[in-house]
Amino acid sequence: MTARITVGMPLHNGQDLVAEALSALQAQTFTDFEVIISVDGNDQASAKACRPFLADSRFRMVIHEERLDWVGNFNWLLEQPIGEFFCYRQHDDTTAPDFFEKLLAVADQRPDAAIVYADCQFFGEASHIEAEPSIEGDTHQRLKRFIKRITATPCRGIIRKDAIAQAGPVRVDEFRSNQQIFVWLAKVLRWGSFLRLPEPIYLRRLHDDNYHKQMRLSSDEEKLGAWTTVFTGFLEAVLPTCASVEERLFFQHFILDRVCVSREGQTYWIRPNTPEKSGTFIRKCFERLAAEGSMDRWIAPDPAVASGDAATTLADAFAAQADKHRLAMQQTATERDRLRQENARLKSRNEAKTRRVRRLARKNRKLGKSKASRLARATRRLFGQ
Repeated sequence: MTARITVGMPLHNGQDLVAEALSALQAQTFTDFEVIISVDGNDQASAKACRPFLADSRFRMVIHEERLDWVGNFNWLLEQPIGEFFCYRQHDDTTAPDFFEKLLAVADQRPDAAIVYADCQFFGEASHIEAEPSIEGDTHQRLKRFIKRITATPCRGIIRKDAIAQAGPVRVDEFRSNQQIFVWLAKVLRWGSFLRLPEPIYLRRLHDDNYHKQMRLSSDEEKLGAWTTVFTGFLEAVLPTCASVEERLFFQHFILDRVCVSREGQTYWIRPNTPEKSGTFIRKCFERLAAEGSMDRWIAPDPAVASGDAATTLADAFAAQADKHRLAMQQTATERDRLRQENARLKSRNEAKTRRVRRLARKNRKLGKSKASRLARATRRLFGQ
């Protein structure tokens, strides 16, 4: 029988730190979990550091002969049979012993939550606490709030299996997919809320070998290229939720503005802090969209219409272009309705499971009270009270 939580740990060159991460898992007060250690590129040194933990039947290890890199390894883990929840665990991070227990307590009370996560306490080269607020509301409210923030903190929690199923794998690109976790989280967010547990019980180590920190050393050209995939990825994630051309237009420009215009309090992989840079980013975003063969995700005035008649207004141009997108919108609506039906079915199943758990808990409490009452009566009779 599959454990309730499946922990996926992609591993490469982690022999010095992985034992601490695995020990933290063994110390969890909630024990119904399994750990899949996915060793990349035939890394025998890391595999050797993990072998002592395989004596615990909850731990197993797979060694990949070829190099998958982070995104390939992560996607491989997502393809494995998993429990009700998936937990992505980095080999250099740890958690408090009650990490699973506390997150599950929240998740069981909120079957609409796609992810439940905790505050993140940094250690090593930093000591601050990362606390990202919950993201709730209807689908579009959730997506707007996430795109404004662009944070990876929720991926360090427990992620509901059904939300992963509708999100699919992480997108693969030539930049080692270093920005694609944000796109994937947006897709997960379509399923349901991200809920924060305001306790710093996830412990994140910051050091020179961090994957994200290494990517910070890449050239500005590579950073800009990777950042444009956030634009194309968010379009891919959000547009299937749009029910009208107007909603589609709003999110197209909302996403373009978020990626290409620098605003205080927002995060950027590479910051477009001048009009020249913003204009360059916009051009690069559309070049990327065209390179991916996805220009149909953007509604724009048709140059052929605009140039053919000087009296043509912007509204006329949009109307002409919108007609070309009607079929695409119909297909999108069909897929959206299918996703809604599937989500409704999965949520109904989760709610039924939660009700069963609560009934069992009430029954156990009643049985406990009944046993206590019988014991008290027997004691009184024994002592003649």
